[in-house]
Amino acid sequence: MKRKVIALFLIVAAAFMLANGVFAAENAGSETWNVSVGKDTDSTALDDMFPRVVYIHEGDKVVFTNGAKINPHTVTFLGDTTTPLTTETPNFFMPSADSGSSWGGKGVLNSGILLPGGKYEFVFTASGAFPYYCVLHPMMNGMVVVVPKDQPIPGKVEQAAAAKAQEDDLRLQAQLLDGPSTPLYFKNKDGSLTYKVSLGTAHTTMSHNRMVPGLVVVSEGDSVEWTNQSPYEPHWVTFNKPADVEFLLEEGFNPVFMAQVGGNVLSGKEFTSSAPLYGDNVVYTLKFTKAGTYNYESYMQSDFKMKGTVVVVPKNAVKLVVNGKAVADSAQAQWKNGDLYVSIPAFAKALGGNSSVDNKAKTASIAVGSTAKAGKATKGFELTVFVNGKALQKAGYNVKGTAYVSAEEIVRALNGSYSWNEQTKTLTVTVGNSVNTEHDHH
Repeated sequence: MKRKVIALFLIVAAAFMLANGVFAAENAGSETWNVSVGKDTDSTALDDMFPRVVYIHEGDKVVFTNGAKINPHTVTFLGDTTTPLTTETPNFFMPSADSGSSWGGKGVLNSGILLPGGKYEFVFTASGAFPYYCVLHPMMNGMVVVVPKDQPIPGKVEQAAAAKAQEDDLRLQAQLLDGPSTPLYFKNKDGSLTYKVSLGTAHTTMSHNRMVPGLVVVSEGDSVEWTNQSPYEPHWVTFNKPADVEFLLEEGFNPVFMAQVGGNVLSGKEFTSSAPLYGDNVVYTLKFTKAGTYNYESYMQSDFKMKGTVVVVPKNAVKLVVNGKAVADSAQAQWKNGDLYVSIPAFAKALGGNSSVDNKAKTASIAVGSTAKAGKATKGFELTVFVNGKALQKAGYNVKGTAYVSAEEIVRALNGSYSWNEQTKTLTVTVGNSVNTEHDHH
């Protein structure tokens, strides 16, 4: 009886494994397998094959789909040839065979350009391990492993799980890249500073289409140095592009953007642009001589909204960084009796909180992660400031309708930390669980 139960269990287990594709039956029919060629997040092109390795049987079909929202890709097998296809190869953008064909590993098999959502499929007729790549993104590669029909392979559930884990890992890495960052800097011979901004990332299977950090606050006379970190994706830094100047034309890139536009000093609204930052030319530097707000963009990655801002403040004006992010107006910081005071509404907003000011009651309230309100005013104070319901020891004051309070007092009341950098004239504040992350890509 016991042997019969064990035998029955083995039969049921084998049937379950067959049904789920854990191993292949010798006479199983042909299967269709799916590979996503690239994927995207809001800020990052995930330039990889999902799954990176797919296992199939002879006679099975693989459908390759461009899963990106923006970037074109190719699916290119070299087979038994030794000369790779590149963007310099004539007609690399055209398919070498019709979609739906069969291929036995001999000669080149190339999908040509696959636009987002485009598909290319074919049947593999011979066993072997066949690597492939994207001509447009050569570091983006995968492999199709083909085995005889009587050999076991991972089932669809297992291979889908591997692709999902691979995607989740890249998405997590992309999310970390989107986190707060303060720029590093170095001092120049004339005493000015140069701040460093990264374009993209050095990661080989993703193109992070962000300026890191996206907001930089500098003083008049300081410079910003941009470095393209991507090993295969070109980026641009363009200020004040005229509305009638298109980045892309029907025949390709506008020649205007293939060389640097303007000099290396920006003082106003003049059209200024780097050449393509790629290969041996990956660094671009601009000096800013006039206070103001300067927005820029890498127009090749416009669909990813790859934009940045440089805020230039007068010399010796205070800069403010809260929880790893520069505050554009520095919360209107100003010195008073050796203490740094900040605008209550602007500083509360930078902290992710709310504020209210009641000039009649001579009270102001800042709430960060709390709903506590202001209490009674302290006698003799021009303005009593409450942080999460607790009155500060120092009074606030009003200037032209704006309420100010000691930044140090607010940070202490929130159990935060702060530091002052005399060289950059920057107050750095950390409150709560935020982490001030610095990246040095040089």
